[in-house]
Amino acid sequence: LQCPRTTILITSIQFEQIFVINAPWRTDRKDAMSLIASYHDISFKWINGVNSTQITDSAFPPGKHQEIPPGARGCWRAHMNALQHVVAQNLSTALIFEDDVDWDIRLRSQLLNLSRASRNLPKLITHANKKPHTSPTIPQKQTQDPIDLAHRSSMPISQLTSTSISNEAPYGVDWDVLWLGHCGATLPPPSPMSPDRIVQLNDETVPSPSHLRRRRNAAQDEFASLYPPYTRVYHRTANSTLCLHAYAVTRRGARKLLYQFGIRGLGQGYDFALSDYCGGGARGEREGEGERPMCLTVQPPLYSQFWSERGESDIMATGREGRMSGSRYIRRSVRMGLEGLVGG
Repeated sequence: LQCPRTTILITSIQFEQIFVINAPWRTDRKDAMSLIASYHDISFKWINGVNSTQITDSAFPPGKHQEIPPGARGCWRAHMNALQHVVAQNLSTALIFEDDVDWDIRLRSQLLNLSRASRNLPKLITHANKKPHTSPTIPQKQTQDPIDLAHRSSMPISQLTSTSISNEAPYGVDWDVLWLGHCGATLPPPSPMSPDRIVQLNDETVPSPSHLRRRRNAAQDEFASLYPPYTRVYHRTANSTLCLHAYAVTRRGARKLLYQFGIRGLGQGYDFALSDYCGGGARGEREGEGERPMCLTVQPPLYSQFWSERGESDIMATGREGRMSGSRYIRRSVRMGLEGLVGG
């Protein structure tokens, strides 16, 4: 692995604030996160992880919180504390990391493309929602071809109108959640009459198709079979987005999430609850519950969970496939290259 010897500056396209959730007893993760962030000129604030035994029953919102595993309950509270900071400080945007997150050493180029996509995607989605998703003039056989539908539902990022990046909000503010670190996501229904996805073709930071799967023995991710190799897809979240390694919120989005999961109700782990909420399932689009939140994501994700050789998690047990090491979806891992960075 060839690693750059110079700091990769991304301060010009950062969120207003970055928070990292860390259990205080995991000093190993604190050390590693501090190191990798320093090589990308990323500054952040720590949010202490929460032991579920410290949460009284009266502090939980309505719902069957007793059925949530203890580790997931503590995780929920830590994320609520992060959102509380966003709301209390009146931040325009904030990025929230888990402390075992990993990214590609070419993060700057990825964030530049994300900035362009996140500022344009809400407009595409809003416009597409006003259009029918099928047309009687298109032959039925063509309409049903998944690859053709995906192609006509997508706009190349190179065709987007070029706009200057705002220093105050380089990613825009017309969204609620940017789900940037996950372990697999479903695509929204095709919209061939009006594109509601953005694609970055020939992205050299995207792994080869054979590596686009959430686990070693899992099926290939859906999007990988619909788009050419080395394509990155930006789209609205659909009915399932798995894992929550990194996400951004706007001021509006943080308020919505803090109300939804801190006050209104909680009946499952925060990552599952957020997936349902973003997909419309938590509200069921019922009357009087407002519009579906504008949650955007990217495939493959920009951030992933890093598994050390010890493979130890404070929330999840080791899966049936045994321990793994490294990071899914990341081609040139900053954590795997840390020794070269420090030694260089």
